[in-house]
Amino acid sequence: MKASKLFAHKSFLRTCLTYFVLCSLLVFAVNAAVNAAAAARLDRAFPSIDLVLEYEDSLREDDFAAIPLRRLGGCAFLVFDENDRLLYATDNTLKEYIRSEDLWLIGSSDNNLYYTVSETTDQTGETDYYIALKHFREDTGTVEFIDYCIVDGDYTIIEGDLFPGLARLTERQFELLQGVYRNEWEVSKYEYATTDGEARTMVFVAPLLTDEAYQRALADANRLQLLSLPVFAVVIFVLAALFSRKVRRSIRPLNEAIVAYGTGRRVEVDQNSLPHEFQYVTDSFTHLLDQLEQADDAREKAMREKQRVIADISHDLKTPLTVIRGYAQALKDGVVPPDKQTQYLDTICRKAAASTELMDTLFSYAQLDHPDYALQAEPGDLCEFIKAYLAEKYTELENAGFALSPDLPETPVECDFDPRLLRRLLENLTGNALKYDPSGTTLFFTLREQEGSVCLTVADNGTGIPAAIRETLFDPFVIGNQARTTGSGTGLGMAIVKRVVDLHHGMIRLVYPPQEGYKTEFEIILPRRQEQ
Repeated sequence: MKASKLFAHKSFLRTCLTYFVLCSLLVFAVNAAVNAAAAARLDRAFPSIDLVLEYEDSLREDDFAAIPLRRLGGCAFLVFDENDRLLYATDNTLKEYIRSEDLWLIGSSDNNLYYTVSETTDQTGETDYYIALKHFREDTGTVEFIDYCIVDGDYTIIEGDLFPGLARLTERQFELLQGVYRNEWEVSKYEYATTDGEARTMVFVAPLLTDEAYQRALADANRLQLLSLPVFAVVIFVLAALFSRKVRRSIRPLNEAIVAYGTGRRVEVDQNSLPHEFQYVTDSFTHLLDQLEQADDAREKAMREKQRVIADISHDLKTPLTVIRGYAQALKDGVVPPDKQTQYLDTICRKAAASTELMDTLFSYAQLDHPDYALQAEPGDLCEFIKAYLAEKYTELENAGFALSPDLPETPVECDFDPRLLRRLLENLTGNALKYDPSGTTLFFTLREQEGSVCLTVADNGTGIPAAIRETLFDPFVIGNQARTTGSGTGLGMAIVKRVVDLHHGMIRLVYPPQEGYKTEFEIILPRRQEQ
């Protein structure tokens, strides 16, 4: 399909893409707004030193007044120079909390140096604290251990060289090591250089994050997400309604044609009135209408054929039964001379046998034609099976003045087949030759292998198939004039042959014109192996 067609004036794909892009943009916009609001709420709830670092240029210029304090959300910061002198503080009261001598105790966020404090229990059951100085390496993603010390419950150093020359920590120092001050503030520092190359140390102080504050902020963010769901639903519903309306309008001509057909009218669909993607559907619909009309014609033909079949069956049964009834009545009334009685009885028996044969054949055909009939196929040597059949049939053919000319391979021809049905097929083909061909006729049986199948040819050099029945030879109750006149045929033999081949998932055809030397030639194709 050319790209120009995909985006033609009437293009369902273009409509889908348009609504998809529109829906995506609206959903993205709503989601972005909700996420931004939730993120802002979380940022306010969990402030970090990044709030100040957004104004790093002002920090490097010592232009502290350019940093809007309202953006800090209740947080504060102090700046010390390289001599640990306080240069700036957002809150004068903060000067009393954080002093220059505290800087070495505060973990650094810029070089990822930080302290960890863990509680331990000594052999006496007393509580000690294990303090470690660590460095997180961003290049490798690993944590390096630098040094440690252990202090007791009074913060007296009992082991380690982390703080040389210091025998005991104050409670204030112990808190700052953990990044906490007075259980109210979180404390961190950031070391940087000004544009003039002077060293600076910024200390960021934020309210201590508690479980209650965390849960409250998280609940607020979740509420924002939940509030967005109705908005999403409304957006999707509106777009879905518009899209559905657009689709219905696009395929209205096809729908009108379908409704019209339901009322018995056929309405041709203008393909130019539909999106080009539906042109295939329109073609399929038109083809379906043609098929339905053909099916109606076939159904009517089948009804006529059914009536013909019933008439043929009635005729083929009525004729011998009439003879049987007439002859039996004549015998009963004693009007048959004694020297003719045996002849009458022979006729009655012959006509009764013909009627029985017709009923048996009709029953066999009905049984084979039933949809639930199951083929009893089994693996075997088809060549050997045909040889055995011809050997059994040889005497009958010879007595009738017929000759056999088999051309069968010496090697086995493995194939799945139903022996009983295949014997019925061979019997019908051979029986037709015996009925309708004169003495001196030669029957030819040829078997050859093909890729994935075998080909059986059954032919003779007799009288051939009348032209009037060649096209309908495999239909039920199709018989030649000779058979109709003599009453020697049922018209079901070749229909049974065709059904047997169909049950084997094969194919049979009357080859016409036949090969040189043949008057009648049937070609039967059977698969080598049936699918299970």
